[in-house]
Amino acid sequence: MKSRWIFHVCLIALMLIGIGCASPAKKVKNLRLGMTPDEVRDELGKPYTVRAAKVYSDEQWTEVWEYLPPLIAVNPKSFWVVFENDRLVQWSEPGDFNTQRTSVKEYSEQKMAR
Repeated sequence: MKSRWIFHVCLIALMLIGIGCASPAKKVKNLRLGMTPDEVRDELGKPYTVRAAKVYSDEQWTEVWEYLPPLIAVNPKSFWVVFENDRLVQWSEPGDFNTQRTSVKEYSEQKMAR
């Protein structure tokens, strides 16, 4: 009876570890700038929610998706992915985000100036 109980505890522990490994946070390393929303969804799965969205006066738009950790995780982290005009431009934990909107051209000029 005792060995059966130990077996079930070990089985449950392995399942919980598997849930943590399948979390979107583990797959974030596969993201690449410029991916489409469909490509990100294929890689990470469906987001928990669309955290924010905005359409600017010049018809450009931004959308932020939020991914939450599984209910049981060893190192739980939520993170956001940001799209501008159907392309992935940023991803990170929520507190790490740059709040200023910088175009790719402006970023390139700043990078070359260094």
